[in-house]
Amino acid sequence: MMTTRPDVNKVTYTVEAMQTRDELPAERQAMLDHAMKVLAKDPFHKTATASIGANENYRKAYVAPGLMLEYTVVREILVVVLLEIFDESRYLLDLDLDEVI
Repeated sequence: MMTTRPDVNKVTYTVEAMQTRDELPAERQAMLDHAMKVLAKDPFHKTATASIGANENYRKAYVAPGLMLEYTVVREILVVVLLEIFDESRYLLDLDLDEVI
């Protein structure tokens, strides 16, 4: 059975995700806001997003450099559940073994 995907007409954040967004520098907030407008147009994009688990409405997307989010689409609302920030200035490959132990 084919399910119809709802059109998104609103983007909202959980309290925790909004707090994380608000802590970003202004330029990264602007990048995130732009990415959310793009994501809202196609929250089920086949290559830019991925479902998490069995429910295809619960998804994740890397929306900007160092920003990954998990979201769900409920009716016509895209709800950002989790916003993760990655520090791209340092990777495990850059660490010395002594720093890891």
